[in-house]
Amino acid sequence: MDIGALLTESITYAKEALIGKWMRWAIFILLALPFSLVQFVFDPKKFQHGTTMNWEAVPWGQVAILFGIGFILSFFLSGYIVRIYRGVKPAPDFTEWATLFVDGVKLAVVWVLWLLPVVIVLAAGVAVAVAAYVSAKVAAGPNIMMILLILLVLLVVCILSVIVMLFGIIGAVRFARTGSIREGIRLSGILTTIRTMGWLNYIIALIAFVVVTVIYVIITAILSFIPYIGWVLILVITPLYTIFTARYFTLVYEQGEPQPAVPAPEPALVL
Repeated sequence: MDIGALLTESITYAKEALIGKWMRWAIFILLALPFSLVQFVFDPKKFQHGTTMNWEAVPWGQVAILFGIGFILSFFLSGYIVRIYRGVKPAPDFTEWATLFVDGVKLAVVWVLWLLPVVIVLAAGVAVAVAAYVSAKVAAGPNIMMILLILLVLLVVCILSVIVMLFGIIGAVRFARTGSIREGIRLSGILTTIRTMGWLNYIIALIAFVVVTVIYVIITAILSFIPYIGWVLILVITPLYTIFTARYFTLVYEQGEPQPAVPAPEPALVL
């Protein structure tokens, strides 16, 4: 697996998808806009006084409306990602919006099913933390066993999260290729894909992606400090990262697809 080639091809794909395709880029920005506007509906200075949180200062109605709209629009973005996962090249347009929405919802279901074990363990961890806190107050001192149990739960959550990412990424692309949510969570099929490309190759590919993601996060963090227009710049560059990510995972998945056998050449006739 040539990681450099995968990164280069994914970057080129993202650039060609948006550079000169200003309407497509604008649609990306508009679909992500509601979540970005949440920061402007309340004043952080009124929300926090020292260490005290003034929850009444939050306009919950406006926040709920923006989150609701953003939540619905996110399915169109997810549906677009599904099209990239299917190997469409060059990048597709925003067409057949109903299909986009349905595919986005299905992709969300796949990820919910993968994240369910993490959520269950995390919920158990919160319950244990609450019990530990109550126990400590009653006993007027820390409960060492409870603290150790909380740490164990957090460790399990971290391990589960890594496993979910390892299998969920391939599962998401597998769902897009097959159109089946069941295939998106079928462990045996996902394992076959990973074994075909090689576990070491797959992990190296994911590490390379993490490096790119860290660079992206640093860039957005820097942009966020620019007054007035920083959030706009983040909205503008995020579609590039989104398309790059979808294409990169697509190419990684394709490394695990069985390659057709090349027929052996027929022996030359000897005269």
